[in-house]
Amino acid sequence: MSASAEPNANWGEPRWVGALLYATAATVAVCWPAWPGYMSYDSLLAYEQSVTGVQTMTWPPLHSYLFWLSRSAGAGPWGLFLVQTFVLFAAAAVAANLVLRRGWQAAAALGLFAAAFVAVPPMLGTVMTQWRDATTASLGLAATAAWLLAARSRSAALLGLAAALIGCAVALRYNAFALFALIVPIMLWRPYIHGPATGGVRLFVAGCLAASLGLAWASTHWRLPDLQRLPAADNLAGIQEFDLIGISACAGRNYLPPAATDGWPITPAQIREIYDPRHVQKSFEPHEGVPAVQATDANGETAEYWRKVVPANFDCYLTHRLSVFIELMGIAKGAVFYPIHGTIDPNRFHIALAHPAASRAIAAYVNSRSAEPWRRPALLYLLATIAVVIVVVRRHRLALPLVALLGGGLAYPALLFVAAPAADARYIFPSNVFCAFVCSAGLVALLSRDREKA
Repeated sequence: MSASAEPNANWGEPRWVGALLYATAATVAVCWPAWPGYMSYDSLLAYEQSVTGVQTMTWPPLHSYLFWLSRSAGAGPWGLFLVQTFVLFAAAAVAANLVLRRGWQAAAALGLFAAAFVAVPPMLGTVMTQWRDATTASLGLAATAAWLLAARSRSAALLGLAAALIGCAVALRYNAFALFALIVPIMLWRPYIHGPATGGVRLFVAGCLAASLGLAWASTHWRLPDLQRLPAADNLAGIQEFDLIGISACAGRNYLPPAATDGWPITPAQIREIYDPRHVQKSFEPHEGVPAVQATDANGETAEYWRKVVPANFDCYLTHRLSVFIELMGIAKGAVFYPIHGTIDPNRFHIALAHPAASRAIAAYVNSRSAEPWRRPALLYLLATIAVVIVVVRRHRLALPLVALLGGGLAYPALLFVAAPAADARYIFPSNVFCAFVCSAGLVALLSRDREKA
């Protein structure tokens, strides 16, 4: 299982110096205006738990551990912000250099990849915010780069690294396994992509993936360092309550459990008034003349109602879910929902923006430009799909890796169709990144003379 002496001729050089310079320039451009990284409630809670210890599994705790490493290195929150941004662009650069063998081709693709963050403003808004979505995307792209490096050098050790990075990405987001929906099966089937692999290599990859994904699962049940088991996250109850609100608004009937309004009666018209497909918490905000609706699992009552209501009103369930998905993918008539946080919420750690004027300018750009039709995230998925279809039809040597990336890019939002508690633009950032890379690399490969078949 050792690396072969000769690199696989299907791949280009990683061009480490150029890749690192590209990542450095991109990191400075992204990090400086938002320094030390925008932080909302979610990210501040993760940072808080890096100080006090993990207290809840509502969000996977790996984000807190990464903040702990950053603090331990004397970097506070900015260390993680800096590293995850650098890793994202460095991984993109290495991957582009590998799949596009000529230097000018890789440079063109990387220019397009960077331009995607400006052309699709929610991508810029998310990468500047210390949300775990950005970290997940960085690790996911790094896993892809490691896999491509392994294919080039036929290195089992790099396959193990790719598997470990996949596990870390999954440990950051409960739904992140969908990002690797095709990468994992293809890694098991053809670990080195273009070349044959022995059964021993496949068994090694399977073992590494099982170990990394098993540790990812364990990390969401037992905290470090004392391995105390904390109550499992009950995020599903919030999704189910969102569904019940949406179904009630559609069907014109009240399907909410009594505990949702603390026993106060609420009419279908009132539910329709408070329903907003952009976020379940919009329904929990005060509405004049409407009983307060609260998040509750009601000792399993919400789940019980959901199991009965959804099958009986499946058309309204799909209508509600489609409304959320349209907002999520940025194809609603209104502006993209929550494309940037744009600030650092009040906190006891005295974390504040270093360049507030630049931050305001960036936030204004993202918020204003996100509403423009040609800048919507959904276009990335369309363009990536078209590029991959052409690559496959032409039997280009890049077909398999690009299909693997596109598969994850499509599976990620597909899972969110049924699992999203909101339509935050950040939720699809990891798949945005995958699709942006596919668009960039695929377009350059198709327009250039580099059309070798697999």
